[in-house]
Order: sequence, then C-alpha cells, then structure tokens
Amino acid sequence: MKRILFVDDEHQILDAMRNILRKRRREWEMVFVDSGRAALLEMEKAPYDVIVSDMRMPEMDGAELLEQVCQRFPRTARFVLSGQADSESILRVLPFAQQFLSKPCDPIDLNRVIERTCQLQEGLSDQAIRDSV
Repeated sequence: MKRILFVDDEHQILDAMRNILRKRRREWEMVFVDSGRAALLEMEKAPYDVIVSDMRMPEMDGAELLEQVCQRFPRTARFVLSGQADSESILRVLPFAQQFLSKPCDPIDLNRVIERTCQLQEGLSDQAIRDSV
C-alpha cells in the first residue's frame, strides 16, 4: 500500500482532499496534517512515498518543508499544491519539488499525478537507479 502525506494549514482544504480521495483508501494510506512540523514528525515515524504540500503556511512554508524532506527523506516524491504562489516562492521550491499543481486542482488530475508517480516508483526496482531519479 502506498503512503501519501498531505500538508495544508487550512483544515477545509484537508477535509476536501480527504473526501475527494476517499475512494483510494484501499490503495493508499493517506495522512493529513496541518503544518510542516507535523509533516516531518509523521515522516520520522515511517516512510512515505509521496508528500503533497501547500506552499503558503505559517512557521514553515512549503519550500522549507520540501527542502527538508528532500534532504532527510530523498526517496519521497515531493509535490506542491498551491493557489497563491508568487514567482519568488516558486523559484525557492523548484529545486525540491518534482511537481507543481495549482489550486483548485481537478481531483482527476491529482489522482493521476499521484498514481503515475507511484507506478514509476514501483517500476524502479533497482535501488541505485531509484535513488538517482
């Protein structure tokens, strides 16, 4: 089962994603947290295949979170899902995010991107190649 971590400081957004993605519960173990610090604590407990983070959050923004995830958990695919990212923020997160999705994001597109990433991870059975990617 694939593990997906969603991070957004707006509980309404997390609730909406939880509802939209509930059909995937048999395939994905999904965890929803409201801060970068909470995300890092979750990731220390067990590995995640994908993290989907908002860009604008108090205390630790998405760029800082994904930079830490990239350094500490390099095998985790890193996505930004944001509705209000300025060019400076985008430039800060580019080295650490593998995908940038705009809010509102079509649920079909979000499903497709996560599923495609998980399939790619499964296809990369050689650990050396997977680490390089």
